[in-house]
Amino acid sequence: MADLHQTFIDFIDKIKLQPNDKKQLKRSKDTIRKDIKNYFKKKNSQYKVRFLGQGSYSMHTTIIPKDGDYDIDDGVYIFGNIDDKPTCQQVHSWINNAVKNRTNQNNISKNTCIRVQYANNYHIDLPIYYKIDGEDDKVKLDDKDIPKFAHKKDGWIDSDPYAFRLWFEEKSKDKPQLKRIVRYLKAWSDNKSSLNLPSGMVFTILASENYMSDERDDVALLKTLERIQKSIDDSRSKRAKYTCFRPTVDKTENLLEKYSSKTTKENFLTALNNFINSGEKAINLRGKKDACAKWQKHLGDRFPCSSIKENDSDIAKEFAIADSIKTENKSA
Repeated sequence: MADLHQTFIDFIDKIKLQPNDKKQLKRSKDTIRKDIKNYFKKKNSQYKVRFLGQGSYSMHTTIIPKDGDYDIDDGVYIFGNIDDKPTCQQVHSWINNAVKNRTNQNNISKNTCIRVQYANNYHIDLPIYYKIDGEDDKVKLDDKDIPKFAHKKDGWIDSDPYAFRLWFEEKSKDKPQLKRIVRYLKAWSDNKSSLNLPSGMVFTILASENYMSDERDDVALLKTLERIQKSIDDSRSKRAKYTCFRPTVDKTENLLEKYSSKTTKENFLTALNNFINSGEKAINLRGKKDACAKWQKHLGDRFPCSSIKENDSDIAKEFAIADSIKTENKSA
């Protein structure tokens, strides 16, 4: 059986942020935070402003996409009185004005955030939240008061990405392999971008709830994929439900609903089944290069097959088995 655990570990090194990338992101994040703080001191001093990292960067599951444009989500939390609560459009305008001269690229005002684009193939997304200031004048982000997320189209929405971060930290505690599996799933989704596979959050939840450990990453990934399929592929099992509920606010939201149109759902479930079939074949092969090609078909050209050193004895055994099967078939 082809053991490609080390190849998967090498793959992580190719798709994760490198130390220089992290330093660059941190510098940019800190500078943007300073811009926003200065803006509020000058323009909106009645509000406090705080920041909390969220998303894959804060959970250590970021990958560099094939197009090279990676990002970080840095939540901007505005604290004020209930009577001074601004509109979603206002807070988006404030943050956009605060960072408008940060780079020589045009910022993007999205419904969900302000995006600061950098020339070096990365960007920083700034989702915005509002919380009512406590009487004790202390800023708390882990209490029972759920932040309001500023969505330009839908208005103020209950949302707590920090709670999701804490949920995943608990799920992945002492499980570095789970974080790697989340990265493998994101790399698969990125490589199959034309199929509109689910978001990184969906794969983070599905992997966390269906995680199967093994001393080898290739085996753990396959087992986890099989459990995910049993859980959501309702075309194969009556017990399966095509759902992925957010574990934090809003817990009633089925995140797979966005991917439930006939074509999108079929594409996802078919791609999932093909991924599993290739994984099963890869693990049962003796030749590592042939096995690697099976995985590479789904994970993309960055999956490092060229670095594999084949064991000649394994190849000989593989051919011997194949010849034996052919002989048996002829004699039969």
